[in-house]
Amino acid sequence: MQSHERDRLREAGLPCLLVLEGQTAPPSDISPTEDWVRPPVARLDLAARVHTLQRRTGTDFVPALDPTGVLYYGGQSVPMSEAQSEMMRCFLADFGHLVRRDTLKEALRRINNEEVTSNAIDLHIMRLRQRLDGVRLSLRTVWGRGYILEAAG
Repeated sequence: MQSHERDRLREAGLPCLLVLEGQTAPPSDISPTEDWVRPPVARLDLAARVHTLQRRTGTDFVPALDPTGVLYYGGQSVPMSEAQSEMMRCFLADFGHLVRRDTLKEALRRINNEEVTSNAIDLHIMRLRQRLDGVRLSLRTVWGRGYILEAAG
């Protein structure tokens, strides 16, 4: 994670799980809203760390996406594909607010390095909605503009 992103999360009081590569030294200024791991980390261990951070910070009402592409929310988890993870990062950056279709197209373009059609966005949204059923989240369509990720009613 980039240091500016870590600073932004820290200022917002949001949990942050740092993934340290190789022999990188753990940060000496770790806060109560942070934890760290080294890969490879077992999925159950990762889930436990994310859950502990969420409970410690009172943010278990906010979805979290771990570095391996597993989405956590309300004590539940669901794995995401690479494309779904990339789209989910857009939704989580502004949880509960509108994410424009163009933003989602750009996110998918970054991983595919090719133009993304409107039909491709529609297909990814359909698949993402199916995944989100497992964690009680939903995507609300704002016609002609985009989508809002929110708790399922």
